[in-house]
Amino acid sequence: MKTHPYAGAKIAFATMHGKEQLSRRPFLDTLGAHVIAPAGLDTDQFGTFSGEIARTLSPRAAARVKARLGIQLVGTPYGLASEGSFSSGLGFLVEHREVLMFLDQAHGLELVEGTIATSPLPPGRAVTAVDDALAYTTSIGHPEQGVVIRGGPAGELIYKDLDSPGELSAALDRMLRLPAGHPVTISPDYRAHRCPSRAEIIITLAHRMALRLATPCPHCHTPGFGQVDIERGLHCSDCGQPTRMIAADILGCGLCTHTVRTPRANQIAAPQWCDYCNP
Repeated sequence: MKTHPYAGAKIAFATMHGKEQLSRRPFLDTLGAHVIAPAGLDTDQFGTFSGEIARTLSPRAAARVKARLGIQLVGTPYGLASEGSFSSGLGFLVEHREVLMFLDQAHGLELVEGTIATSPLPPGRAVTAVDDALAYTTSIGHPEQGVVIRGGPAGELIYKDLDSPGELSAALDRMLRLPAGHPVTISPDYRAHRCPSRAEIIITLAHRMALRLATPCPHCHTPGFGQVDIERGLHCSDCGQPTRMIAADILGCGLCTHTVRTPRANQIAAPQWCDYCNP
C-alpha cells in the first residue's frame, strides 16, 4: 500500500488554544501525520478577539506569520495555522469567516481552506443588571461557551476565562458597580478552546485540508491538489443569460499551473438570481 508523502511527518499547529487537538485526528487518520503545538508560543502577539492587542493583519497574513513561527519553533518544514473573524454588521446575525493555512517549506506550498458561515451565537450586548447578563450567557451555553465582559471608561477592563456561574456573577457585579456612564458589555468568547461552534468549523477545515494533502496533482504529482477558485455565470433557466451563481469549481495545484474545471451539479439558475429577469 502506497504511503502518503506526509506519513510520519511532524506538523506544527501554531496555537495556544488547543487547535492541535482539533486537527490531530484528521491528519493522523488520512495522512499518518502528527500534529503538535509548539511549546511556549504566544499567538496573542498578533491580536486578540477581546481587543487588548489590535489585530492589524489580514486573516491570511496572520495565519501565514503564525504558521511560519510554528515551523521555526518546532524545527519542521510543515506548519498549520488558523485565523477566524466575526462580524456583527448583519444586525442580529454574526458572520464567521475562518481560514486554515498549511505551509510546506520542503515543497514550497501554501494551501488554504476556508469557509464563511453564520455563527449560531448572537452578537454581544450592553447589560445593566446581573440577571439580564446571566439570561444571555445561559442562552449561549456558558460555561462551555466562554464569554467576555468589558467595562471601564474606555472599555479597558476585561474579564474572560470565567469557568462557573459564580465567577461570572462576581465579575458582573464588580463591573456593574463601576461609576454610572461606563457601559458594561458581554459577548461570546470566540477563542477556539472557549467556542464549541468555532471548534467544529476548524475540525471540518482540518478534514478538508488533510484530504486535499492526500490528493496529488495529476500533472506534477505534488500533494495538495484542490479547489483554488470558482467560476460564476450559471445560466438563467428562463432567459438563458449568465447569472452570478456559481457554475463550476476550479481545482488547481499549489505548485504548478495545472487546473481542472469541475461543473457544479446544478447547471441552471432560477430566474430569481438573474439580473435580467429580476433586476
